[in-house]
Amino acid sequence: MLKKLLFLLLPVAGFAQTEITLNDLSAFNNPSANWTIEGDVSGNFNATSLTPKVGKGVLFCTLKGAKYQRSDDLKFNLEHGDIKLSMDFMLPKGSNSGIYLQSRYEIQLFDSWLKASTTDSDCGAIYHRWDEARGKGNEGYEGHAPRQSAVKAPGLWNHIDIDFKAPTFDASGRKLTNARINSVVLNGILIHQNVEVLGVTRGAVSTQEVAKAPLMIQGDHGQVALKNIRHEVLEKPTVTFSSVTYEYYEGKPDDILAQKIAPTATGNMAKPTQKIATAKQDFVLKFQGKFNIVEADNYTFSGIWNGVGSFIIDGDTLAKGWFIAPESKPKSVSKKMSVGEHNYSFVYAKDFSWRPNSLGLFIQKDHSELQSFTERTSLLDPDPVPLVEVKANTETQCQRSFVMYNNKKKTHAINVGMPSGLNFSYDLNQGGFLQLWRGKFLNTTEMWHERGEPQTAEPMGLTVNSNDKFPLNFLPNATAEIMDSLSKNDLKYKGYKMEKRSNFSGNFVYPNFMYEYKGLKVNDMSTPLDEAVGISRYLRFEGENTANMPLYALLAEGSDIAEVATNRYAVDNKSYYVQVFPTETNKIIMRDSKGKKQLLMPLNGLKEVSYHLIF
Repeated sequence: MLKKLLFLLLPVAGFAQTEITLNDLSAFNNPSANWTIEGDVSGNFNATSLTPKVGKGVLFCTLKGAKYQRSDDLKFNLEHGDIKLSMDFMLPKGSNSGIYLQSRYEIQLFDSWLKASTTDSDCGAIYHRWDEARGKGNEGYEGHAPRQSAVKAPGLWNHIDIDFKAPTFDASGRKLTNARINSVVLNGILIHQNVEVLGVTRGAVSTQEVAKAPLMIQGDHGQVALKNIRHEVLEKPTVTFSSVTYEYYEGKPDDILAQKIAPTATGNMAKPTQKIATAKQDFVLKFQGKFNIVEADNYTFSGIWNGVGSFIIDGDTLAKGWFIAPESKPKSVSKKMSVGEHNYSFVYAKDFSWRPNSLGLFIQKDHSELQSFTERTSLLDPDPVPLVEVKANTETQCQRSFVMYNNKKKTHAINVGMPSGLNFSYDLNQGGFLQLWRGKFLNTTEMWHERGEPQTAEPMGLTVNSNDKFPLNFLPNATAEIMDSLSKNDLKYKGYKMEKRSNFSGNFVYPNFMYEYKGLKVNDMSTPLDEAVGISRYLRFEGENTANMPLYALLAEGSDIAEVATNRYAVDNKSYYVQVFPTETNKIIMRDSKGKKQLLMPLNGLKEVSYHLIF
């Protein structure tokens, strides 16, 4: 194959998000007394209110006054059209709020934790429109439920990302296009994609749609806390393009680039397209054109092609090299551009037939929409990849796979799916949780589609990471460090067996993982808690202590740990809860270790220990 143009991947420009400072309420328009700035908030999954802590950085709706006062809705000074918006939010039990894009289109914030099926009133939903003329019981319409429930337990922080495209209007004010929710991602789960919103949703400030209006948070229904509010307001594209000239050559690309072959065809066209090439291999396309920059700024140029390409702007080669879509990442570079006309050229060569011809070239000004140099159908849409899903609807499923954890591939892992909708990935080498999740079980597409080369499986629901450490540790004292991993001499995996347990959801079997740890025989079994609020982990151990040191249980580890109720702790910036069960003689120890917080419990005289993970 053609290798003379070596691959060159240049720096990629990212979106420049602006964070709204929450040192005071100056970012908001006439906020009511319901709204305050706090240093933090905390709650519990069964508590109907949040408790604030004095400081800065968190926006808090206290709901001090009566409910349903429209003056308590919080309008931002920020007016927006197209926008990419992200924030963290926390709700107490039973609370209700919402993010109103342009004060007109609501993304619902609601305590719908533990709901197995979703409606357009649940967390993350695009709330319904409302028309009383439709008759009683039919007033609400055109709402969009989230694809699945992805909200965490009350008192935990959630993260949401929203990509919104505003409606457009002509000079007379006539609407040309409807508003569109390009995507909503809640706690890492895509819950909406490409949803057209035909009109304002219920509770909007006005039924009149506009090109720009303030962002608004509902503040009259229930408490809500917000932080890390960031946005990228997208301007309308301003780059214009001239027609292009092209030269099409058939033959060996090396000979063509050495100018040994005359063009097969030449001509002019509105935009470049690979469809000029009638051959599937052994051809070269050359394009030359101009584009006009109206506003000096930073611009990102990117290209995607099957074959080899070279992208040149004003004589400067921005990207060149071998590319196979979709396996390779787009070739992109950021460049400061001056006002005026600029020249560009692109050379596209292909000497193989096992992938179709495909070419796309793009430009994007910071804070603006992506624009294409190439004609729409020049870049082929990616082939649809079928979902290969493993379900755990009626019985517990155990699926071996590789698992990605902290950007590393765990090769000796197993995924356990329980009919309750609670699931986990487990490191068989270390006897530790990798991740826990709620909802659908497992996406095994990368294991079974085509060659299945990565051999990885992915959770399909709301996921939290654990610490991947064996929970039992012989330590000389309560201040000694716990090893990040244990050797095979210290910890020997002895397989697992399925054992029957009864709980709220019925009689099911669950895996009991067995280990030998420094003379101890250990059984490690996890089952769903009542009402599926979380997972109960139960460890039994017996045998001779060959280490001649006290035994401790590591019950939690995270960037921070805070006790929110008796023996209940919120872990890792309130990402999940751990419920522990100390005894009179074995008290919980909270300590610092290698820049993290840990919950440790001595196990003097005990032969078993359990704790609960709630999320």
